[in-house]
Amino acid sequence: MNVKKGYAMVLIAALTWGCIGIFVNDLTALGLGSASIAALRLLFGAAMLAPVLAVMGARGSGVPVGERPSARALFHVPLSSLVPCALVGIVGLAFANLGYYISMGEVGMSTASVLLYTMPVFGVALGRLLYREPVTSSKLASIAINVIGCVLAVTNGDFSTMGFSALGIIAGVAAGFMGALLAVFSKVATKRVHPLAVTFYGFVFGGATMLALACPWTDIAAAASPRLLLVLLGFGLIPTALAYIFYMNGLSMGLEASRVPVVASFETVTTVLVGIGVYGESAGPVKMAGICLVLLSIFVMNTSFEKIRRSELYGHVAESMRFSGRAWAQEKAAGYAEFVSGGDWQAWVALR
Repeated sequence: MNVKKGYAMVLIAALTWGCIGIFVNDLTALGLGSASIAALRLLFGAAMLAPVLAVMGARGSGVPVGERPSARALFHVPLSSLVPCALVGIVGLAFANLGYYISMGEVGMSTASVLLYTMPVFGVALGRLLYREPVTSSKLASIAINVIGCVLAVTNGDFSTMGFSALGIIAGVAAGFMGALLAVFSKVATKRVHPLAVTFYGFVFGGATMLALACPWTDIAAAASPRLLLVLLGFGLIPTALAYIFYMNGLSMGLEASRVPVVASFETVTTVLVGIGVYGESAGPVKMAGICLVLLSIFVMNTSFEKIRRSELYGHVAESMRFSGRAWAQEKAAGYAEFVSGGDWQAWVALR
């Protein structure tokens, strides 16, 4: 039951991530660049989580057994456990975003988005390599359906705008790989550290890394205004702090690292729907088919076809599929003939 709840939490996180475009468009209009936006998002997310952790620690919620409740309790993380938290922020958040931005600059947004959706493929490979998670036919089918669905949803079937650049392709695939590593590092970190503490330190390390790479001081000075602060507060709260609270809590419930990227791809569906509903983007049949395929891939990934094959309902359906009307008619005709010739009541019952 906890596993199902965990996947539901990842799905909610993906739903929240899909709203990112609303905030990014506002911040871009105010004059901030992509790298600056990424840095500020993570740092504001950390600022939103800090008081939550302090209150929880003071109340004793989530504090390890034997440790006294205090406002600083959940911030105390052993150095050995801080390493995977740092990897969550630096690799899974900062470098993944950086690779995506480089790819967008080289090959355009559509191509970069398509390359990013190699994430489920890496998720299955890493799950098999690191955790010996089985590579089942349902996983492989789900990945294929998911990638096709994401591509159709993003491009609407128009591939004419897709560009080519060796650097752009490498950076896009690397972003997909590091995005899959986010689930791996998060799963390791949440075994010893409270999920919210993992999220907080991930934001701190990731935000500091992006801050060093972006040097957004000029952008911030030029865009400084009450509106900027308001948008950043919303950006740090809704698709950042809240989203990763659900995501990390979900991962802490023993989810398979290979399944998480497929469920998280629901972000694509939300992003497309936001574009249609908020910005009036076209909703063509190809785009809708892509959305349906993404939803289908999530269903396939989380469905045990082996259990279905062993179910009583499947047995009845399989039996009905093997039904031969001709053989049934011949059997009833033979029974009727026996009844007519000898008054065989058993044959008459069979006929009935």
